[in-house]
Amino acid sequence: MSKIKLILAGTGDFSQKIFESLIKNENFEICAIISQPNRKLDRNKNIINTEVALLAKKHNIKLFQPIKIKELYNDLKQINFDFFITISFGQLIPNNILDLAKKASINVHGSLLEKYRGAAPIQHALLNNDKETGISLIYMIDKMDAGDIIFSKKILIEENDTALEIFDKLAKVSIENLANWIIKIFNNDISPIKQKEELVTFAPKIKNEDAELFLNDTKEKTLAKIRAFNDQPGAFLIYNNKRLKIFRASINKVKTPLNINFSNGKLYLIEYQYEGKKRVKHEF
Repeated sequence: MSKIKLILAGTGDFSQKIFESLIKNENFEICAIISQPNRKLDRNKNIINTEVALLAKKHNIKLFQPIKIKELYNDLKQINFDFFITISFGQLIPNNILDLAKKASINVHGSLLEKYRGAAPIQHALLNNDKETGISLIYMIDKMDAGDIIFSKKILIEENDTALEIFDKLAKVSIENLANWIIKIFNNDISPIKQKEELVTFAPKIKNEDAELFLNDTKEKTLAKIRAFNDQPGAFLIYNNKRLKIFRASINKVKTPLNINFSNGKLYLIEYQYEGKKRVKHEF
């Protein structure tokens, strides 16, 4: 079988891990990689490449970093490719680009759709204390995360999982399954399922202010926010007139020097950082 030709679009660490597995798979030829522009700066004000941009450069793959994806239509039109694949890309892809793929334009989404369409499905699953989540592989259409579901895979959310652990679990599940799923689509060995609009829920992008903690909230609600925002932007509390970032905590009593009273009881802080101080982590 000749190699299946892919164009990949994504930006963060989650995308990078999964794309690396496709690059190393001998069934595929990666024709190009698309990333968001490099926007972050290091301490010396030097521009930092996105993880996906670094991946493309590492493997000498053609890289595009448009401000708007629609700018790439003429460039992509010159490329012969079977699949256009997005993972955490952050832009809605216009129809004229979706239609360039000879076989399909597909998206890996970090929830069990119809649940949690949008930019932050993992965080919203944790905020709602869900016991399971997963990935969905869907066709892309001109409506966010609304295409037919081609495949999905469930994972359990453990009691102490934070967003970091869920990202890692979903990346692992994607790496284990995505290549086979692409081949099945290529061979027409699929039975897509339409999403039921009455079951749809949304997971809008997280803002920095969403991560603020309040002493008049319950300890359960507070812990859910700490777990959800462990990676970005980081849950924080104004405590004794200082900004305190909390990365991990427990409702159960543990031996830690810092515990804080919320509306219905104490939270025991396991990993935290006062503004201007070093990050503290207690091991048990």
